[in-house]
Amino acid sequence: MENLYFFVDKLFDLAVIERWNDHPRPFNITELDKQSHKAIIAFLLARMEEEEKGIEINWKDLIDGLIFEALQRAVLTDIKPTLFHKLIKNKKEKINEFVLKQYSEKLSDINEELFEKMKNYFEHEEFLQTEKRIISAAHYLATYWEFQFIYKVASDMYGIEETKKEIENKLEDFYELIGVQKFSLGKKSYGFIDLCGQLRFQKRWIQTVRIPETSVLGHVFMVASLVYFILNNKKDYVSDSCIVNTFFTALFHDLPEIVTRDIVSGIKEVFDKKVIKQIEIEETKNRIIKLLPSYIARDIEYYLDMLNGNKDRDENISDEFSNRILKGEEVKKFDNEEKFRKDYCNSEYKPVWGSLVKECDITIALAEAVYSIKHGLISKELKKAAENMYKKLIGKENVGELVKSLYSEIK
Repeated sequence: MENLYFFVDKLFDLAVIERWNDHPRPFNITELDKQSHKAIIAFLLARMEEEEKGIEINWKDLIDGLIFEALQRAVLTDIKPTLFHKLIKNKKEKINEFVLKQYSEKLSDINEELFEKMKNYFEHEEFLQTEKRIISAAHYLATYWEFQFIYKVASDMYGIEETKKEIENKLEDFYELIGVQKFSLGKKSYGFIDLCGQLRFQKRWIQTVRIPETSVLGHVFMVASLVYFILNNKKDYVSDSCIVNTFFTALFHDLPEIVTRDIVSGIKEVFDKKVIKQIEIEETKNRIIKLLPSYIARDIEYYLDMLNGNKDRDENISDEFSNRILKGEEVKKFDNEEKFRKDYCNSEYKPVWGSLVKECDITIALAEAVYSIKHGLISKELKKAAENMYKKLIGKENVGELVKSLYSEIK
């Protein structure tokens, strides 16, 4: 999987692409954060369409589309939207040819079908039409969230009212989606989107200066994307259900940080980890998950392994990195990763390969340290952390080679 380094590199390209860089901005707005927020919103929109309108959603296709569009933006950078849409309309073939050329070999090496699917996704409007429409709506909702902050500091700027009108008109085009209708009310469901968006303000490695800076929101998308690339290379024994549920587990795994922020390991050692985890569960359910319709709340609780949390039994305490399946109402966990891989990765019981999410989480943290050191911002804390993470991951089958490549950059 030598191509994993290439895709991690592309994800970090998204972290340095600044959005709205021709407007005054109250905070740094990056393309990586936008893609992460967009993925969360797409999940909500798709579940609402599926549950409340009976629309059939192919969840693997939805994730493919989210990844393809993120990879496209990594190549095309921050072209002004009006120009971008004109170029897509008038020079679609040339732009697609340029984008696809960057990824043909790398994607095909991960999974031969992936590149053909990406090609069809951009070249044929009717391909994955339902999923594309949901992704487009999520795109404009994430843009609208950003613009509300821009508008407050740029209300006197020439042309800002026209921009506001364009975004609002675009959102109206998607008003048949039940989620867009709900979000337009600005109540509970939109509150969840807003809280997730606030993870843009929570910086990773808060006590260390780094380049590029990454937020918690951007971090979870990088983790989910790495999970996606690894699992697509294992299609001989990994089901689409495993890819979908493990991807969304990775995307939501730091959701509790909205209410807890980042509790460093030293603090966890001082206090009882079990007590901290139970408070985290209660706060997450009472302040975040309660904003969602019950059917989505249950999904998020499963992704965070909070469905069967029991404060009186250590083995049932929440662990978002557990290997698990959902059979009916029962969550079944597996300490033996090999048994989980052999017997359940190809099942339809919503398998979550949680130990892989943990490996990818640490790998992306290592990459965050490595990229900063490569940019010349070196501290003893970063170097020590990178060394510790390298030692923890180097022997792992799924990420070992990627970790070796990353660490060699700072040796």
